[in-house]
Amino acid sequence: MEKFTVFVSDTHFNDSQPSITTLFIDFLNKNKLIIESLYLLGDIFETWIGDDEVTETSEKISHLLAQCIQTGMKIYFIRGNRDFLLGEKFTQGNGIHLLEDKTKILLYNQPTLLMHGDLLCTNDRVYQYYRKIMFHSWVKKIALSLPLNLRRAMAKKLRSISEHSQRLKNRAFDAIPQETVIQVLEETHTTLLIHGHIHHPGDYEVPLIHQTGRRLVLGAWESQKGNAIIASQNKRPYFISFTQAIELTD
Repeated sequence: MEKFTVFVSDTHFNDSQPSITTLFIDFLNKNKLIIESLYLLGDIFETWIGDDEVTETSEKISHLLAQCIQTGMKIYFIRGNRDFLLGEKFTQGNGIHLLEDKTKILLYNQPTLLMHGDLLCTNDRVYQYYRKIMFHSWVKKIALSLPLNLRRAMAKKLRSISEHSQRLKNRAFDAIPQETVIQVLEETHTTLLIHGHIHHPGDYEVPLIHQTGRRLVLGAWESQKGNAIIASQNKRPYFISFTQAIELTD
Protein backbone atom coordinates (compact mmCIF):
# COMPACT_ATOMS: atom_id res chain seq x y z
CA MET A 1 0.00 0.00 0.00
CA GLU A 2 1.35 3.41 -1.00
CA LYS A 3 2.14 5.65 1.97
CA PHE A 4 2.02 9.45 1.91
CA THR A 5 3.54 12.44 3.65
CA VAL A 6 1.17 15.39 4.00
CA PHE A 7 1.92 19.08 4.64
CA VAL A 8 -0.73 21.52 5.84
CA SER A 9 -0.65 25.08 7.16
CA ASP A 10 -2.92 28.04 7.90
CA THR A 11 -6.05 26.12 8.74
CA HIS A 12 -6.82 28.79 11.38
CA PHE A 13 -9.09 26.49 13.36
CA ASN A 14 -11.54 28.34 15.62
CA ASP A 15 -14.99 27.84 17.10
CA SER A 16 -16.61 30.30 14.67
CA GLN A 17 -15.72 28.26 11.55
CA PRO A 18 -16.66 24.65 12.38
CA SER A 19 -16.93 23.66 8.71
CA ILE A 20 -13.15 23.97 8.23
CA THR A 21 -12.51 21.86 11.31
CA THR A 22 -14.97 19.24 10.06
CA LEU A 23 -13.32 19.16 6.62
CA PHE A 24 -9.90 18.56 8.18
CA ILE A 25 -11.25 15.85 10.47
CA ASP A 26 -12.97 14.09 7.59
CA PHE A 27 -9.85 14.28 5.42
CA LEU A 28 -7.60 12.74 8.07
CA ASN A 29 -10.13 10.07 9.04
CA LYS A 30 -10.42 9.05 5.41
CA ASN A 31 -6.64 8.74 4.98
CA LYS A 32 -5.22 7.99 8.43
CA LEU A 33 -4.13 4.48 7.48
CA ILE A 34 -2.09 5.65 4.47
CA ILE A 35 -0.57 8.88 5.82
CA GLU A 36 2.75 7.99 7.41
CA SER A 37 3.74 11.56 8.33
CA LEU A 38 1.72 14.74 8.80
CA TYR A 39 3.47 18.11 9.06
CA LEU A 40 1.46 21.02 10.46
CA LEU A 41 3.37 24.15 9.44
CA GLY A 42 1.87 26.79 11.69
CA ASP A 43 -1.25 28.89 12.15
CA ILE A 44 -3.16 25.67 12.60
CA PHE A 45 -5.18 27.56 15.20
CA GLU A 46 -6.48 31.08 14.69
CA THR A 47 -5.20 32.00 18.14
CA TRP A 48 -3.45 30.05 20.87
CA ILE A 49 -3.01 31.85 24.18
CA GLY A 50 -1.70 28.90 26.12
CA ASP A 51 -2.13 25.18 26.56
CA ASP A 52 -4.37 25.87 29.55
CA GLU A 53 -7.18 27.27 27.39
CA VAL A 54 -9.43 24.51 26.09
CA THR A 55 -12.01 25.22 23.41
CA GLU A 56 -14.47 22.98 21.60
CA THR A 57 -12.31 23.16 18.48
CA SER A 58 -9.00 22.50 20.23
CA GLU A 59 -10.55 19.50 21.95
CA LYS A 60 -11.74 18.07 18.62
CA ILE A 61 -8.35 18.56 16.95
CA SER A 62 -6.50 17.17 19.95
CA HIS A 63 -8.67 14.06 19.98
CA LEU A 64 -8.28 13.59 16.22
CA LEU A 65 -4.48 13.88 16.25
CA ALA A 66 -4.18 11.48 19.18
CA GLN A 67 -6.32 8.94 17.29
CA CYS A 68 -4.19 9.30 14.15
CA ILE A 69 -0.99 8.74 16.12
CA GLN A 70 -2.46 5.53 17.52
CA THR A 71 -2.71 4.22 13.94
CA GLY A 72 1.04 4.76 13.47
CA MET A 73 0.97 8.20 11.87
CA LYS A 74 3.80 10.54 12.89
CA ILE A 75 2.71 14.13 13.41
CA TYR A 76 4.98 17.18 13.50
CA PHE A 77 4.12 20.78 14.40
CA ILE A 78 5.90 24.05 13.61
CA ARG A 79 4.46 27.05 15.41
CA GLY A 80 3.12 29.95 13.34
CA ASN A 81 2.60 33.59 14.20
CA ARG A 82 -0.96 32.82 15.40
CA ASP A 83 -0.16 29.79 17.56
CA PHE A 84 3.40 30.59 18.69
CA LEU A 85 2.42 30.07 22.34
CA LEU A 86 1.49 26.45 21.71
CA GLY A 87 3.60 24.34 24.02
CA GLU A 88 4.68 20.90 25.11
CA LYS A 89 1.57 20.22 27.18
CA PHE A 90 -0.44 20.09 23.96
CA THR A 91 2.15 18.41 21.76
CA GLN A 92 3.61 15.86 24.18
CA GLY A 93 0.21 15.13 25.62
CA ASN A 94 -0.94 14.05 22.17
CA GLY A 95 2.31 12.44 20.99
CA ILE A 96 3.11 15.26 18.55
CA HIS A 97 6.71 16.20 17.72
CA LEU A 98 7.26 19.95 18.14
CA LEU A 99 9.75 21.30 15.58
CA GLU A 100 11.63 24.56 15.38
CA ASP A 101 11.06 26.90 12.48
CA LYS A 102 13.59 26.22 9.68
CA THR A 103 13.63 22.47 10.23
CA LYS A 104 15.57 20.39 7.72
CA ILE A 105 14.29 16.94 6.80
CA LEU A 106 15.05 14.32 4.18
CA LEU A 107 11.83 13.97 2.21
CA TYR A 108 12.19 10.72 0.28
CA ASN A 109 15.90 11.44 -0.25
CA GLN A 110 15.43 15.13 -1.10
CA PRO A 111 16.94 17.66 1.37
CA THR A 112 13.93 19.77 2.34
CA LEU A 113 13.50 22.86 4.51
CA LEU A 114 10.25 23.37 6.42
CA MET A 115 9.13 26.77 7.72
CA HIS A 116 5.95 28.54 8.67
CA GLY A 117 6.94 31.35 6.32
CA ASP A 118 6.75 34.57 8.31
CA LEU A 119 10.54 34.65 8.77
CA LEU A 120 10.84 34.86 4.99
CA CYS A 121 8.87 38.13 4.79
CA THR A 122 12.01 40.22 5.21
CA ASN A 123 10.51 43.24 3.40
CA ASP A 124 8.10 43.70 6.30
CA ARG A 125 10.50 45.19 8.84
CA VAL A 126 7.76 46.27 11.24
CA TYR A 127 6.51 42.71 11.51
CA GLN A 128 10.01 41.24 11.86
CA TYR A 129 10.72 43.62 14.75
CA TYR A 130 7.44 42.64 16.41
CA ARG A 131 8.19 38.95 15.85
CA LYS A 132 11.66 39.19 17.35
CA ILE A 133 10.20 40.62 20.56
CA MET A 134 7.11 38.41 20.87
CA PHE A 135 8.93 35.16 20.07
CA HIS A 136 11.65 35.73 22.68
CA SER A 137 11.57 32.97 25.27
CA TRP A 138 11.28 35.38 28.20
CA VAL A 139 8.43 37.32 26.60
CA LYS A 140 6.54 34.08 25.96
CA LYS A 141 7.16 32.95 29.53
CA ILE A 142 5.83 36.23 30.92
CA ALA A 143 2.80 36.14 28.59
CA LEU A 144 1.90 32.61 29.66
CA SER A 145 2.09 33.61 33.34
CA LEU A 146 -0.68 36.19 32.91
CA PRO A 147 -4.30 35.41 33.81
CA LEU A 148 -6.27 33.71 31.05
CA ASN A 149 -8.75 36.57 30.67
CA LEU A 150 -5.93 39.06 30.20
CA ARG A 151 -4.32 36.84 27.58
CA ARG A 152 -7.62 36.70 25.69
CA ALA A 153 -7.76 40.50 25.62
CA MET A 154 -4.14 40.72 24.47
CA ALA A 155 -4.78 38.23 21.67
CA LYS A 156 -7.51 40.46 20.27
CA LYS A 157 -5.15 43.44 20.36
CA LEU A 158 -2.34 41.54 18.65
CA ARG A 159 -4.63 40.64 15.75
CA SER A 160 -4.65 44.30 14.72
CA ILE A 161 -0.84 44.31 14.61
CA SER A 162 -0.76 41.25 12.37
CA GLU A 163 -3.09 43.00 9.93
CA HIS A 164 -0.17 45.21 8.94
CA SER A 165 1.61 42.25 7.35
CA GLN A 166 -1.60 41.23 5.57
CA ARG A 167 -0.99 43.99 3.01
CA LEU A 168 2.20 42.23 1.93
CA LYS A 169 0.53 38.83 2.09
CA ASN A 170 -1.96 40.01 -0.51
CA ARG A 171 0.91 40.58 -2.94
CA ALA A 172 2.32 37.08 -3.11
CA PHE A 173 5.31 37.95 -5.33
CA ASP A 174 6.35 40.89 -3.14
CA ALA A 175 5.77 39.26 0.23
CA ILE A 176 8.89 37.09 0.13
CA PRO A 177 11.98 38.29 -1.78
CA GLN A 178 13.59 35.74 -4.08
CA GLU A 179 17.00 36.52 -2.61
CA THR A 180 15.74 35.53 0.84
CA VAL A 181 14.55 32.17 -0.47
CA ILE A 182 17.87 31.56 -2.23
CA GLN A 183 19.78 32.47 0.92
CA VAL A 184 17.93 30.07 3.24
CA LEU A 185 18.19 27.19 0.77
CA GLU A 186 21.91 27.76 0.21
CA GLU A 187 22.62 28.17 3.93
CA THR A 188 20.79 24.96 4.85
CA HIS A 189 22.06 22.97 1.85
CA THR A 190 18.52 22.09 0.80
CA THR A 191 16.85 22.11 -2.60
CA LEU A 192 13.17 22.19 -1.59
CA LEU A 193 11.41 24.74 0.62
CA ILE A 194 7.87 24.15 1.89
CA HIS A 195 6.05 26.87 3.83
CA GLY A 196 2.76 28.69 4.29
CA HIS A 197 1.85 32.01 5.97
CA ILE A 198 1.21 34.22 2.92
CA HIS A 199 -2.04 32.42 2.02
CA HIS A 200 -1.15 32.19 -1.68
CA PRO A 201 -0.38 28.64 -2.86
CA GLY A 202 2.32 28.37 -5.47
CA ASP A 203 5.08 26.28 -7.03
CA TYR A 204 8.23 28.24 -7.90
CA GLU A 205 11.65 27.42 -9.31
CA VAL A 206 14.57 28.80 -7.33
CA PRO A 207 17.89 29.46 -9.13
CA LEU A 208 20.59 28.16 -6.80
CA ILE A 209 24.33 28.31 -7.39
CA HIS A 210 24.81 24.76 -8.65
CA GLN A 211 21.25 23.63 -9.39
CA THR A 212 17.60 24.64 -9.55
CA GLY A 213 15.66 24.49 -6.30
CA ARG A 214 11.94 24.46 -5.70
CA ARG A 215 9.67 26.43 -3.38
CA LEU A 216 6.18 25.13 -2.56
CA VAL A 217 3.79 27.48 -0.79
CA LEU A 218 0.72 26.20 1.02
CA GLY A 219 -2.51 28.15 0.94
CA ALA A 220 -4.93 28.95 3.74
CA TRP A 221 -8.04 26.89 4.45
CA GLU A 222 -10.85 29.30 3.61
CA SER A 223 -14.50 29.23 2.58
CA GLN A 224 -14.88 25.53 3.32
CA LYS A 225 -11.95 24.71 1.02
CA GLY A 226 -8.85 22.83 2.09
CA ASN A 227 -5.46 22.31 0.48
CA ALA A 228 -2.31 20.32 1.18
CA ILE A 229 0.99 19.23 -0.32
CA ILE A 230 1.35 15.49 -0.80
CA ALA A 231 4.54 13.49 -1.29
CA SER A 232 5.34 9.81 -1.60
CA GLN A 233 8.21 7.53 -2.47
CA ASN A 234 7.07 7.34 -6.09
CA LYS A 235 5.85 10.92 -6.67
CA ARG A 236 7.47 14.33 -6.29
CA PRO A 237 5.49 16.68 -4.03
CA TYR A 238 2.24 17.97 -5.52
CA PHE A 239 -0.76 20.08 -4.51
CA ILE A 240 -4.29 18.95 -3.78
CA SER A 241 -7.32 21.17 -3.17
CA PHE A 242 -10.75 20.00 -2.08
CA THR A 243 -14.12 21.07 -0.68
CA GLN A 244 -15.00 17.56 0.45
CA ALA A 245 -12.71 14.99 2.02
CA ILE A 246 -10.91 13.02 -0.67
CA GLU A 247 -9.05 9.73 -0.49
CA LEU A 248 -5.38 9.82 -1.45
CA THR A 249 -4.38 7.36 -4.11
CA ASP A 250 -1.14 6.47 -5.82
